Amino acid sequence: MQTHPSIRQPGVAGMFYPASADEIHYLLENALEKEGDAIDNQTCSGTIIGGIVPHAGMIYCATQAVHLFEQVRRSGQQPGTVVIAHPNHSGYGPAMSTDGHHFWETPMGRVPADLELAAALDLPVSAEAQQQEHSAEVLLPYLQYFLPTEFRIIPVNILRQNEEAASRLAEKVFAASKRLNRELLFLASSDFSHFLSPEEAEPLDDMVLNKILEKDTEGVYQTVNKHRVSVCGHGPIMALMEYARLCNPEYKVYLLRRGHSGEVSPSRKVVNYMSLLFET
Repeated sequence: MQTHPSIRQPGVAGMFYPASADEIHYLLENALEKEGDAIDNQTCSGTIIGGIVPHAGMIYCATQAVHLFEQVRRSGQQPGTVVIAHPNHSGYGPAMSTDGHHFWETPMGRVPADLELAAALDLPVSAEAQQQEHSAEVLLPYLQYFLPTEFRIIPVNILRQNEEAASRLAEKVFAASKRLNRELLFLASSDFSHFLSPEEAEPLDDMVLNKILEKDTEGVYQTVNKHRVSVCGHGPIMALMEYARLCNPEYKVYLLRRGHSGEVSPSRKVVNYMSLLFET
């Protein structure tokens, strides 16, 4: 019996990103114009594996996020599937899950899910985990704007963030993509320190950043937990690091841009953002 395709309706359009395609285009074009010289000076020449990108409101973090997505566009790569590993802010759903919708919708149109690859990951399927979650959805308008060809997505919702889960996801994604011959882009959706002053947040984030640049997955986990660094997507970050290691143990990581919400809306309690690129 054939069922009708299911569509995940936009949950945070008009809040985390504009409610119309024209407004999204305008915001991203302004961010690109502002950041153009800095992007031009970045030197990334390998095959892009993926990257870390923020998932806050677009007005606050597009300045950082466009660096990664513009590098993907300039690379000429055409990923058929984008894996979006992201945290679970609501507490709903399993420890780790994929989503069963056939399409995800934003004001810029519908994005199909790669249900075949999602099934190959052999993870629980949970629509509940996505009901109040924004950290995958907010990346879709960027992908729709920057990717030149059609693509599919697999959002992977990670509630229980630890080294074992990160390694397991990386191995599943790597094996399934090879078996099904997928060209992947692996995104780790994460903001960095939350609701601290810029002076308090920067050294904490630097400790985590250094472990990422050193390719020390265990060090990321230990640093986040020992120093209580509020990096909300450290699980997705570790999964990306382990996936990159499987692609090429000699992978490279570049910090493209960092900043915080206080640069847009002055405050002594800010959220920090970073954009990092992983390549072979």
